[in-house]
Amino acid sequence: MGPRDLRRGAKPYERPADPREIIGRKSHFTVERFGNGWAINVRRVGCPLETIICKSPGELNQHRMKLSADGLIGYNPGAL
Repeated sequence: MGPRDLRRGAKPYERPADPREIIGRKSHFTVERFGNGWAINVRRVGCPLETIICKSPGELNQHRMKLSADGLIGYNPGAL
């Protein structure tokens, strides 16, 4: 690899991550605090919004792992 060409701007891994750029129009889910538990908002392409309410961290992880195994991208808006 040669020297970096500064005229072309920052490389993709040097830019801050933009969730819309990463996720695009793919199915994804977000995890948010909801009262004493968490809410998982599932957005599948072509389907209405689905919300899953979890009361414990273990239940949250089970749903999160199942959604990831189904091919959905997990996005945590509070992590940025």
